[in-house]
Amino acid sequence: MQWTRREFLSGMAAAGAAAFLGGCAPAAAPTSSAPAAQTSGPGSGATPEGWDAIVEAARREGTVAVYGPTGGNDVQDILTTEFENANPGITVDGLFLSQTVEVSRALTERAAGRFIPDVCVGGTSGMVLGLKQAGAMAPLQPALLLPEVLDTSAWYQNQLWWADAAEPYTCLMFLGVVEPMVINTQLVDPSQFSSYYDLLDPKWKGKIVATDIRQPGPGGVMSRFMYKSPDLGPPFLDRLFSEMDITLSSDQRQIIDWVAEGRYSLGLFTSTIEPLVAARQGLPVVPIAAGQFKEGGVIGPENGSIGLIDQAPHPNAAKVYINWMLGKQAQRLWQQRVGDPSLRIDVGRDGAFPPYLPQEGGRYVNGGTEEYSLVTAQSMSDVVNAALAKAGRA
Repeated sequence: MQWTRREFLSGMAAAGAAAFLGGCAPAAAPTSSAPAAQTSGPGSGATPEGWDAIVEAARREGTVAVYGPTGGNDVQDILTTEFENANPGITVDGLFLSQTVEVSRALTERAAGRFIPDVCVGGTSGMVLGLKQAGAMAPLQPALLLPEVLDTSAWYQNQLWWADAAEPYTCLMFLGVVEPMVINTQLVDPSQFSSYYDLLDPKWKGKIVATDIRQPGPGGVMSRFMYKSPDLGPPFLDRLFSEMDITLSSDQRQIIDWVAEGRYSLGLFTSTIEPLVAARQGLPVVPIAAGQFKEGGVIGPENGSIGLIDQAPHPNAAKVYINWMLGKQAQRLWQQRVGDPSLRIDVGRDGAFPPYLPQEGGRYVNGGTEEYSLVTAQSMSDVVNAALAKAGRA
């Protein structure tokens, strides 16, 4: 019998690591059909005047075109099949791409006079900078119609989490994931860290692997948080990349596997998906709760924000889709099956990966906002390249 590398690492994980992870592993994901019969969505519960007419018009349109993230089968299933199950008569035409490719494609299509997507789901930067600045995003507030969506008491901190710096508001976060720093639990005691400056301890030199943050993608939220933090800033990033002999990679699975097998003790600027998968498999990998760092932590949307495209070809189906995605049914499904915490607090915390939840008393900033998105990949490249050059690694 041949094992994959990940299966081999899982089998070799020590019992002590399994015990460590047992306290933070999420509950097993439920089947997709279970929550649907118990939760509310468009067409159930209180609906505003005119909503039934919008639903009927959406069924006549028959389709909603969604540009979404490459977030795995569960994410794509929620964005397509689960919506179709909850809203008979409306089919999802989904296209799942990296956000850089998604934005480029949408703008190229528009330049050619082709208006294809209705809704965009993914990270915030591409929407508020790439699409909104090009005039491709429509105001989202008028499309929020259902009471369960508009009720701010149902949302974390009693607010809707807009990414835009100013009106018109076009991009709304529905996930709030505390961005991780991962450790090998057999090699690192998480209580050693109370400040990000603890990463600069010489004992970690050569033992850190990190996402190459000079490229758009995973690690962007965390790195921008560090860049803008008055307690950290470019001087901290300069020391981190010039002094600590960090290994850089753009392969998220490789990064987590290297930490799991002990080749490296710490993983920085990673995606949220791979650490969760590794923890569920019993590997000795776990994120450190950002709430324990005195400089605070950062909440990001991962792939969890939504926007309405300007001149959407299926405007009624787009409204039905947006209100369903922001409602309790879809948010509960996403949290239970994917593990990312919803910003809707009325769905409970069942299924959410505990290290990704904000801790009581922790200090957090919203790293998905336009303010943070304006820290561009070029800004990060300049800092990292200068630090690597200082270390003779340019």
